[in-house]
This record gives sequence, structure tokens and C-alpha cells, in this order.
Amino acid sequence: MKPFRLNDPLAPSLSERLIAARVDRVVCSATPEEEGRTVRSTSPIAIDRHGQCEMLFVLEGRSTYLYRDRLWGLSPGTLVAIAPWETHAFGYGPRDNGLLHLWLRLRPDQITGSCIGVEGGRMRPAENFAAITGTPCVYLSRRWADAAAESDAPVQTATLRHVCESALLEFALGFRKRGEPRDVASETAAFVEDYIARQHGRDCSLAKLERLTGYSRFHLSRLFHRQCGMTIGQAINASRLNFLADAESQGLKQRSIAEALGFASPSAFCLWKRRRSLLQ
Repeated sequence: MKPFRLNDPLAPSLSERLIAARVDRVVCSATPEEEGRTVRSTSPIAIDRHGQCEMLFVLEGRSTYLYRDRLWGLSPGTLVAIAPWETHAFGYGPRDNGLLHLWLRLRPDQITGSCIGVEGGRMRPAENFAAITGTPCVYLSRRWADAAAESDAPVQTATLRHVCESALLEFALGFRKRGEPRDVASETAAFVEDYIARQHGRDCSLAKLERLTGYSRFHLSRLFHRQCGMTIGQAINASRLNFLADAESQGLKQRSIAEALGFASPSAFCLWKRRRSLLQ
């Protein structure tokens, strides 16, 4: 399968996939734990948790995914709905191969989507990115919030399925327009900004962003600054500070916060915090 790039003429094919896709299985907070497998204590899987709602929808490939401290088998049609502060895997492992995943993220004024191809644990450059705004965003955000607050398991599952399938259609309609004149620079900057926010600055080196976008770090840095009015480093720090405020409000320990932000050690995290406080 060829990589899906931001400016890939194959985007209409992706649109067709999204239109035809259906949610066959939902894994969420209401799913019985016995449907997942116990994780070995020696497992090297990196862990993440944050204050945003996310959805992982499988378009192609089979794999396992860590969610709520259990391993879940994923296959085409599986939806994993991640509520705020639920533990889940960070990134992909070397055994993840031949995957095509759509990641949806609920943000204050939009729902963003990135279609990610994975080969040997590495994301293929570059991700297809789009955003749902306006009336569809308001409606789906409300339904997503309803699902998070729902205590009845069948209702929660049905609502999450509805949100995902509606979002699939919205993104499919957006990708169908990819044949029209587009501002690729703006789309690329929006993708990088969303990726940094989604990762809360973790694993966002210029080398990684080069691989994801296909641009050199120098061109990408100029493009991002021109489009977003800030440097990539400033965007990373802003994302880290937002996560820090949310995590501290949830009572997370400093070690857990340091790991979530990608610092090599708690001391490196404390040094970063000290430097940030001196700059304020």
C-alpha cells in the first residue's frame, strides 16, 4: 500500500474507505475488563494519559493495544474511545505493522482527525489531517460529552458508535475536496500544531516532525512560524504547560507528569519547570 501524504492524490481513495467504514466493535470504559488481556509486568509499552477525549478507529490491520491497563485485540471496524485521564498506549511498537488508523481528538473548537499508517512501529509520512468545525463539531462534541457522562453501557456504546460513524462521514466529505486548490502550507502547519497538542510535546523532535511531514526541519520551522505566529519550540512548551496545569489539577505525581511530557528524568522536568517560571 502506498503512503498517504498530506498532498497525496490518493486522498479520494481514503474518502471512499471512510464512507464504507462501519464501527463493528466498541472498546470503552463500559467494556468488561475480561474482554481484554492482562499486561505482563515486564511489558515495555509506553503509557500515556491526558485530559482530552480521543478515539482510535481501525481502518486496516490487526494489532493489540493497551487501554485501561489491559491489552485489547484490534481489527478493522474496532473503535477505542478514550475518556479523559484513562491510561492507554503511547505511540506504536515494532510489532505494529500494516496498520491504518484514524485518530479523532476533541478540542475546544474543533474535532481533529489524523489518518496514520504504521509500518514496523513507525508512522508513515505524512498523516492525512482534517478538522470538523462549525455546526457538525458542536453537535458531535455534545454527543461525545453525553457518552462520557452516560452510566448505561448499551447507551454509551451506541452513542460512541454514532459519534465515530458521523465523524467518518464528515472527514470523508472533507477528503473528497482534496482535488480542489488547497493551501498545503496551512494544512501542514495545522497538522504539526495538532500533533504537538495531541502528544503534549512528547516525542516532537524536529527529526520526528521531518519524518512525519516530509519537509526538512529548516523549511518546516519557517513554514510553521509563518502560519502559526510562533516557533515549534514555543508550541511544544505551550502544550506542555497546558498539560502540566491539567495534570496537577488531577493530582498526578511529578514523576508521572515528567514521563507523560517525555522528560528523561524528574530532575530534567524540574529544571524545565524552573526555567519556565523564571521566564514568566
